[in-house]
Amino acid sequence: MRDMNFIDGHELRSAFIAYQLERLSELIVAQGNDMLDAAGITFPSRAVSTVLYIGEHQPTSTADIARALGQPHQVASQRVDILIRLGIIERVDDPDDGRRKLLRLTRQGSEQFKALTARLAKAGQAFEALFDEIGCDLSAAIQRAADSLLSVPLLSRMKDN
Repeated sequence: MRDMNFIDGHELRSAFIAYQLERLSELIVAQGNDMLDAAGITFPSRAVSTVLYIGEHQPTSTADIARALGQPHQVASQRVDILIRLGIIERVDDPDDGRRKLLRLTRQGSEQFKALTARLAKAGQAFEALFDEIGCDLSAAIQRAADSLLSVPLLSRMKDN
């Protein structure tokens, strides 16, 4: 059993779903880093979606990554810079536009990408088992909650606004 904090035990804890989801996200990121380390993958778990996208769509641009992952350009740029420093990806000239640079996996990055895709398949199985354990497909529930909030915002859901 985990340690309870002030919010976890508070009668108004339902109003703190963003806080609770952030804590869950941080836990998953930390355990994701352990999962990657155990497979010999050298980049951080927060860059997994970036590597997956580049591996499946190379060569590509930082703007394409940001759009595809729904991230601010600055976040995508920061992840790209980390991956370049780690030797996972490299910038190459765009053959169609001499002013533009594209991104692709390096040889090391290609090896890491293969290890990553195998690891993600196992992680998917682990999450499916977790969803069975807690009786909820968490990724589907999160998507439904986001869709519902986009349809009817939180303020509209409050009885007296």
